[in-house]
Amino acid sequence: MTTRAENNNGHFFLGLVTGSVLGAGLAIAFAPKLAAELRERVTAAAGDLGDTASKRYQEMSARVVGNVEAVTARGQAVRDEVADVVVRGARSVEQFAAASKSDSKRA
Repeated sequence: MTTRAENNNGHFFLGLVTGSVLGAGLAIAFAPKLAAELRERVTAAAGDLGDTASKRYQEMSARVVGNVEAVTARGQAVRDEVADVVVRGARSVEQFAAASKSDSKRA
């Protein structure tokens, strides 16, 4: 005659084996679907990341181009101002030299 403890152990092991088989079957059934879903999500996330990076790169490129153009324009303005000052200085020197020549001829 079987005792109650042996009967409970048998039910426990039967439940353990049944649960393991059912769990393995469900894992096999859903694993490809979950893997495909995961690949799809990762691919979408990578695409979004690429789009965001591309958009930021274009924004930063536009800002850099704008800043370079502004600095170039300012540099050209300074160059033009310096050229004007040099021309005025050269005229002053010429006038001074002409005045000195005329003064030396009178003397």
